[in-house]
Amino acid sequence: MADNKMTITEKLGLVQFELKAPKSQNNDFAHYKYRSCEDILEAVKPLLHKYKLTIGINDSIVLIGDRYYVKATIKVADYEGNCVEVDGFAREPLTKKGMDDAQLTGATS
Repeated sequence: MADNKMTITEKLGLVQFELKAPKSQNNDFAHYKYRSCEDILEAVKPLLHKYKLTIGINDSIVLIGDRYYVKATIKVADYEGNCVEVDGFAREPLTKKGMDDAQLTGATS
């Protein structure tokens, strides 16, 4: 188990160093490999346990200018209540062949 005297930043650094999430998914239409959010979460769970961390993920829709963005917020906390929180933004394309609006938003998330 991890040394409890490490800061949350030190623990996160070790998680990032040790995390292996290969691109095991295949997009047959566009011919590329990718990793899904589920793949990444499955790979990170044992490391979160090892370093006594928890993770929370939240998506929200925000309007910036005349376009909507998916805002993803990730919060990592240790058992002492220290936390690190970051946001990321992704814009949906106006259209994507073969997807309705709900599928497009989900894919952007």
